[in-house]
Amino acid sequence: MMAVSTFVVLLMCTWMVHARYGHLQWSNCGSDPRVSVQAIDVTPMPVVMPGDIHLTVQGRFDFNFTGADLHLSIKRHTFLFDLPVPCLYNVGSCTYEMSCTGASLLETMVKENWAGISRGVAQQLLTMMSTMTDLKSSQCPVPPGSVDLQAYTLHLPAVPSFLSFIAQGDYSLNVRAKDKSTGRTLLCLDFPNISLHKK
Repeated sequence: MMAVSTFVVLLMCTWMVHARYGHLQWSNCGSDPRVSVQAIDVTPMPVVMPGDIHLTVQGRFDFNFTGADLHLSIKRHTFLFDLPVPCLYNVGSCTYEMSCTGASLLETMVKENWAGISRGVAQQLLTMMSTMTDLKSSQCPVPPGSVDLQAYTLHLPAVPSFLSFIAQGDYSLNVRAKDKSTGRTLLCLDFPNISLHKK
């Protein structure tokens, strides 16, 4: 649940991603030992918007999940320094609440249709999650489980014109999930070289 929710929001920030080196680069930056991420991949690279991508995610969490705050920090590289990208319409450097009670993050994305783009992607991800045995549980807390997603096809929308000012450039992305009750870091991933471009 936590792993897929994390990658759902990550997708919302990478729906127009083009990795400069031909593949998505990432590294673990201090995840809890009970969270293991073996693979993250998005193909093709570069991603063309609108268009289809193939998402691969492999990982496991070995604890009962009740809730976390997911923090995204996106910075645009310039020739002088890195500029933080603000949170606009729930897209950008935002914090999202993930919980096993109430509406899920995906259900919220469908209902609120962030920036006019989240509904379609979230509906596809809800369909994807319904096929994954460990993520079907409606238990709270969510018991330990794994994610093994191989080249799942998602159709991504066009970049809305009001976000075009952040739809091109070189960026870095940090994803951090912290346990709501303890503040302990559960997941930390760095994506150091992401290039965005408009179609």
